[in-house]
Amino acid sequence: MNDPNRDAVQARLEALGFAVRPILETSITPQPDLAAVSESATMYVEVKSRSEDRALRGRMEAVRIGETDAILTDLDKHNSISAEVKHANRQLRAAASAQDFRLLWYRADNGLFVNDTKEQIGSTLYGMRMVLAESQPFGPRPWHCAYAGHADFYRFPEIDGVMVEVDRLITLFLNPFSPRREAFASSRIARLIQESVFDIDQAIVQGKLFAADGDAPRGDDDGMLAHLRSKYPSVTFIRFLRHCAGTFMTTIDGSQRVSN
Repeated sequence: MNDPNRDAVQARLEALGFAVRPILETSITPQPDLAAVSESATMYVEVKSRSEDRALRGRMEAVRIGETDAILTDLDKHNSISAEVKHANRQLRAAASAQDFRLLWYRADNGLFVNDTKEQIGSTLYGMRMVLAESQPFGPRPWHCAYAGHADFYRFPEIDGVMVEVDRLITLFLNPFSPRREAFASSRIARLIQESVFDIDQAIVQGKLFAADGDAPRGDDDGMLAHLRSKYPSVTFIRFLRHCAGTFMTTIDGSQRVSN
């Protein structure tokens, strides 16, 4: 089933100089939405939309009339996003050959029922968690820590990158585990939007975040903190934090008249 945002992504790719053709999905074999060709390279694109967090909407709609509630939305790995990435991987794999690029493109809203979609997707792809740490010359503060959780990019290395578009602003997350990572990082789409590309390997080298190694004990916070302390002996790791965004919801009775 083709995503309703496919046409918008096709138009954007054509504006970047790609020759794009839609792919008809059959009921037998799931297929990606688009095939984009440029510089003798083919890139298959699966389009997903994220306009609603059902859990957030459910909690907002549960606020009773006359009450106000503070609702926290987790920005760590989301299982619903992980399920979409898994499905997209299957769709892309059905059409692409070993040398073809594979891109998952998310179009998201900054609407009432969705919160910090780019952060949620990035956390899911890189197994990102927030850790309270003290690293000189900084005092204790929250830091991103990649691979502290299970990373979907590691689970699905066939996907070369994930584009996240929120209100027409785009970010391209590169998959460091892709067998085509170097070729994709220098491909046309990565070059044209270079300022919007996130390369996690560069971010780690530049000291912008921490990263756990492949043998780190995920699911064991004490063990993970011990792992990070061993890897970064000059840093004081204190504890992991719940990474979340807050929404304040007030429900009013629209049937009541409001006097001036």
